[in-house]
Amino acid sequence: MIENGKIAPLQFGILVFMFALGNAVLILPSIIVSIAKQDAWISVLLGIIVDISFIFLWVHLSKKYPKQSIIQYSERILGKWLGKIVGFVYVLYFLYLSALVLHNVGDFITTNVLIQTPMEFVHIIFMLSVIYAAYLGLEVIARSSELFFPWVIIIFIITTILLLKDIHLSKLLPILPDGWQAPVKGMYPLLGFPISELVVFLMIFPFVDRQNKIKKYFTLFIISTALLATLIVIISISVLGVDITARSTFPVFDVAKEIKIGIFFERVEVLIMGIWIMTIFVKLSFCFYAANLASAQLFNLKSYRVTILPYGILVTALSLIVHPNTAQYAWFITGAYQIYSLFHGFFIPAFLLLAAKIRKINE
Repeated sequence: MIENGKIAPLQFGILVFMFALGNAVLILPSIIVSIAKQDAWISVLLGIIVDISFIFLWVHLSKKYPKQSIIQYSERILGKWLGKIVGFVYVLYFLYLSALVLHNVGDFITTNVLIQTPMEFVHIIFMLSVIYAAYLGLEVIARSSELFFPWVIIIFIITTILLLKDIHLSKLLPILPDGWQAPVKGMYPLLGFPISELVVFLMIFPFVDRQNKIKKYFTLFIISTALLATLIVIISISVLGVDITARSTFPVFDVAKEIKIGIFFERVEVLIMGIWIMTIFVKLSFCFYAANLASAQLFNLKSYRVTILPYGILVTALSLIVHPNTAQYAWFITGAYQIYSLFHGFFIPAFLLLAAKIRKINE
């Protein structure tokens, strides 16, 4: 087999949690608040309904082909050539997603941490660790996420406790001043990331032990992520207010800057950066791994490791040109990206499920 690794259902769930949190922990609050204002936390909760719907679709589709990834059963359902076109579309999507995540890494670090460091240097250094993780395989990526998971929770709890004196829940009022229209509109960014991006996990369903547990752990950890994201949005608004949160590029990082205890304990935003680095590393490593695994299955390669180096160079180069300026990136990530991501996360899987039922094709 191209991949011989196996992961436990709990490891799968933790991997989902870390992936979904990913860059959303820093970027998403400002986007949702700019649309739904103080009701942004309601938008995140409403997103749970969409999460569960998508999970039901993906699991239902994969149950028909428990030993195959979406690349493999696309060809079985649609025929050789049309199936390969769908597979190629997903390879491009996983590569683009990797480049987009790497771009976010460089943008954040060179803007907030290493201001005078060239973005190219940050991308290359970070990508080297991602290439190594992908080379080691699925089991290593899953174990890494399992190792990082408790630290993410501990750091978040510590940061929240330190922020208690700065939280003013009155900034969340009034609730639903214009009805449900604003929070419903605020769900739109969530459709692109992280919800539709989770389709990448259809690549590893065959490698999860006790596949009957996939739906349970997928749902449990996605709901956990949504609840944590809701709390993050509430804290951001309660500390910074609606206007500042909406205008901030990285509101959660700005929230952490408000932590000051006396004259000796400050600059603890490094804790938030720690959460982000761990989650974004898992997300980028898994996306990059999925792109290589998908290529190996699509082109019948003996090993997915054959494409790791050339894809690593490609993703690094693409990350530097994927969005030439901040304005273009903001337009794409708040509008067009949702349609682009939904095409891969919902429309193609729904079409595959429908075609499989019409043609009555099972494994």
